[in-house]
Amino acid sequence: MKRSTQHELLLVQQFETSLWPFPSHTHNHFELILIRSGTGHHHINGNRFVYQAGDVFLLGPLDCHTFAVNQKTCFCCLSFTDLYMASLSPMGTNTWPQIREHGLTKHQPLVGSLVTDGLEQQNLFALFQIIMAEQNAQQSPLSNPVIESLMKTILSIVDRQLLQYQLGMPTAYGTASSLRQRIGTYIHRYITEPDYLRLEKMADVFNYSQRHLGALFKQQTGESIQQYIIRYKLQLVETRLRLSTLTVSQIADEFGFTDVCHLNKLFKRYYRQTPTGYRRELSASLPAMPGLPAGFTTILNASENSFLIA
Repeated sequence: MKRSTQHELLLVQQFETSLWPFPSHTHNHFELILIRSGTGHHHINGNRFVYQAGDVFLLGPLDCHTFAVNQKTCFCCLSFTDLYMASLSPMGTNTWPQIREHGLTKHQPLVGSLVTDGLEQQNLFALFQIIMAEQNAQQSPLSNPVIESLMKTILSIVDRQLLQYQLGMPTAYGTASSLRQRIGTYIHRYITEPDYLRLEKMADVFNYSQRHLGALFKQQTGESIQQYIIRYKLQLVETRLRLSTLTVSQIADEFGFTDVCHLNKLFKRYYRQTPTGYRRELSASLPAMPGLPAGFTTILNASENSFLIA
């Protein structure tokens, strides 16, 4: 897998192409991609789904992605590093926490367009066009107070959109709610590494006894840490079944289930059918589309695929 290394703190690009010029890759930076026009498929972390004009994608450093262009597409790209975000933040503040959390794991529940509201999409495109005009006039996006102000606005809009997918996220960050968020972030980051999800390991990481950590989490969420891990894994499994061509056995291995039987049992408990039956039902409900493998949905409703701690 290739890795794209960006040395600039901020890179602003707009280009139109019939062939995405980059192979599947990860980054050392964040990337906000706005689709000005065109259609095709976005491949991200092994999932594949349709994109169209107006879609907005936020990619973190760990996300592996590429595009397959069907209809000539205009891509508007803002690539920025964590250091750039820090330079825009007041000293000692954790500005845009949802974006930073988004960058900690590649198994994001949100794999479709981040922004679905038409007016919000237009606002982002308008802000991007002003940034492009400023860059063309001054050649560099850095040390430009107009661009800095516009980037702060864009990052705030994106952070707000991410927050809307955080089901039940509290507005006040007390000790318990902060711990809840940190545990959620930790689980998302290590969801494919079972050794890191053992309660004894997590107790060491968060400096609590196992009993106290479990009690605090359940008090705040109404479920145990293990129940949350299972639900989150199954949500990712469901996404894989809809948007990838991985076999059920491969999906079971990816998320650390003992075997396919173990996955079948848990999946059926929550979805009332086996993973194979679920994928078969999806395939049967889809219209035939050229170039679309069996088992894929053509449009992913992001609101149905956002799952953080409630």
